[in-house]
Amino acid sequence: MTTAPTTTLAALAMIGSAAPAALMGAPVNPVTTPVQVTVPVPMAHGVGVRIVQVSDGRVVATLGPATGAAIPVVLPWTGGRGPGGSGPVVPDGTYRVEGLAPDGVTPLPADPPLIEVDTTPPAPVVRPPAPTIPASTRRSLPLRAGGAADVRAVVRRPGRDAVLAAGAWKPAGAEIVLPAALWSKGIVGTIEVTVEGRDAAGNTGTGAPVVWSVQPRGSGTRVVRRVRTGRPLVAITVDDGYGPREAARMIAAARDADVTITFCFNAISARMWNSSLRSAMRAAVRSGHLDTCSHGYAHRTGTGTSRAAGITDLSRNRTFDRVVGVATAPFYRPPYGAYGSGLLSAAAVTGYRYTVLWDVDTNDWRGPSASAITQRAVSGARKGSIILMHTKPNSAAAMPAIIRGLKAKGLRPVGLGELFSAGRPA
Repeated sequence: MTTAPTTTLAALAMIGSAAPAALMGAPVNPVTTPVQVTVPVPMAHGVGVRIVQVSDGRVVATLGPATGAAIPVVLPWTGGRGPGGSGPVVPDGTYRVEGLAPDGVTPLPADPPLIEVDTTPPAPVVRPPAPTIPASTRRSLPLRAGGAADVRAVVRRPGRDAVLAAGAWKPAGAEIVLPAALWSKGIVGTIEVTVEGRDAAGNTGTGAPVVWSVQPRGSGTRVVRRVRTGRPLVAITVDDGYGPREAARMIAAARDADVTITFCFNAISARMWNSSLRSAMRAAVRSGHLDTCSHGYAHRTGTGTSRAAGITDLSRNRTFDRVVGVATAPFYRPPYGAYGSGLLSAAAVTGYRYTVLWDVDTNDWRGPSASAITQRAVSGARKGSIILMHTKPNSAAAMPAIIRGLKAKGLRPVGLGELFSAGRPA
């Protein structure tokens, strides 16, 4: 009664032993995509499977034996070690799959004969170029795929959860393409780019987010005093940067209130910025509590500044861009709010599409009290307002109260990038 089945099993065993390595499929993560091991035999009860690590010949897992009557036998493996494959997941590598007859000794063919286990998520890395003046208008960033077969870019404001735009999945290459929706939606200014990757085994991984500045389409520069928007947003802008302690206090106030303020600094003041402030500014940009614009280099421009002198002054301010780690373009705040045709032409040439003035002036540079500064900022603000302040002691002291007052008025302080993206510059 057992002769025919035994002969059949022996024949099938010979077929199984001849299975070539070429039959191995694509890498797989059996934890997320269980491997369905098929043993094609004319019997089901008692058939099992063992998983053998090719590198050292060790049996790492056993499946079954099957207790039903279904033919062929199909046993799932989720990558675990030991009896039933229920233990810890095996390390990545190549594994041979062997069916076992009910006697627990006679080998049977199995499909797939080999499994390439890959549970390691890809680690894509984006390395954005250092800020330049004029700011880069590129729409893709250098990418190291890190094992990803396909990638896509997901864009947010730094430190925020809401997705501004997400790109389509595309084969990984030397560049990651930024979502076209950024430009169709009119998004400008500082963004956070996160690259998601997936590999052939179905593993997914996310690279560390990086900051980048989105430049608007077109050319030239436009003088803007406020933004026409129906959203309850305002921008608190702080000029100069000659007060490092005050700058640090303002960053702390924005962080504590979880809002964004904008620094328009002159790089001539950089000699006063110690490593602590430099690190604080860069960290605040990444966390979404600080946005940036250029104030030119030396605070010595005005209505009569020539185009050539303006280009020199704006170009030298790249020190500030390098400190904060992102381009200040497309936003430029001319010193004293003074400009002429030469300075506007310089702003256009150096990539500053918006020459940003203000509609709420705290006049804090004159030395009023913190309460006076607060009252001027809050009472004058409306939707789309741009508030002007400086790195003065009383201004730093007023910042927490200004933020509270704006919030109580139903207004949320945001960076220039978010404000300009939310409406029409006016």
